[in-house]
Amino acid sequence: MPNSYKKIDYRLRPAKSIERKMFADSFRRLSAFARVSSYRYVGFGSVYFSDFYLFHKLLGFEDMISIENATHPMVQQRFEFNRPYSSIRMLFGKSTDVLPKLAWEPRTIYWLDYDTTLSSEILDDIGMISAKAASGSVLIVSICIPGVGATETDEEESKGPLDSLRRSIGVERVPSGLKNKDFAGWGTAEIYRQVVNNQIEESLKNRNGILTQSSKIAYEQIYNFRYADGMRIMTLGGVLFDAGQSDVFDKCGFSTLDFTRSGSDAYLIEAPLLTFREIRTLERDLPVTTNRPNLPLSASDIDKFGKVYRYFPMFAEGEF
Repeated sequence: MPNSYKKIDYRLRPAKSIERKMFADSFRRLSAFARVSSYRYVGFGSVYFSDFYLFHKLLGFEDMISIENATHPMVQQRFEFNRPYSSIRMLFGKSTDVLPKLAWEPRTIYWLDYDTTLSSEILDDIGMISAKAASGSVLIVSICIPGVGATETDEEESKGPLDSLRRSIGVERVPSGLKNKDFAGWGTAEIYRQVVNNQIEESLKNRNGILTQSSKIAYEQIYNFRYADGMRIMTLGGVLFDAGQSDVFDKCGFSTLDFTRSGSDAYLIEAPLLTFREIRTLERDLPVTTNRPNLPLSASDIDKFGKVYRYFPMFAEGEF
């Protein structure tokens, strides 16, 4: 969140762009709970507001809040200046300070798109939303994955990613039985998934306390994305709803979307680097699985495009 906009143009990250469009596609399914345009959207818009712009255009969101950890008046003015719509409210401060002040009654899509690795502050935000969000709300968390992996022999507990995680989130929040080698490759992402889901489960346990069975709040994971375009990212998310509305959740049909994931099996977003001409040719021959075009491209790139072509970004130079 803080200052990452100075280093990263979020509009030009292809995997991120694909992820946003996949979210928009899946958010339409929330109509089983309520009119989609009536949802409130809370996110970290940066100065580009790419998600706010897209979701308003495609879904009609009007009630939108962007949280930014900016204290300098000039920096705040820059965020205000770049708001694409007057309906976007800017709330300045740390998310841990801003989130508790929100009204919790509206059904809301919360996308906590962090630019850091997992921390106790992030888990506190997740716990707060899980404990307060209205039924039918969506909670999504994007977290950076450290670039340095572990090795099979790096098992000294005082070193490596395991000790780093303990210091970042507290020993009590770290799943038992972990070893440094478990963090290798995308292993950290799976560990983060377990930690985040454990936090949600713990918050719901406290929230549900003395509630009747039908009034208890349930959580169903529907997103488990991984991608790397400039940095490695994992995105986890799901729907919070009254247990008595389980049939409403089922009517959403999230499981029919090929990119949704309810467990540890992650969806890897891969965006091949293609020219406009290559993209146009591939689109003419879709589905590429049955009619593979004669192009000087690897089978891997063609297959990757075939998986995400509906959400593939089209970047071009221009002034608006």
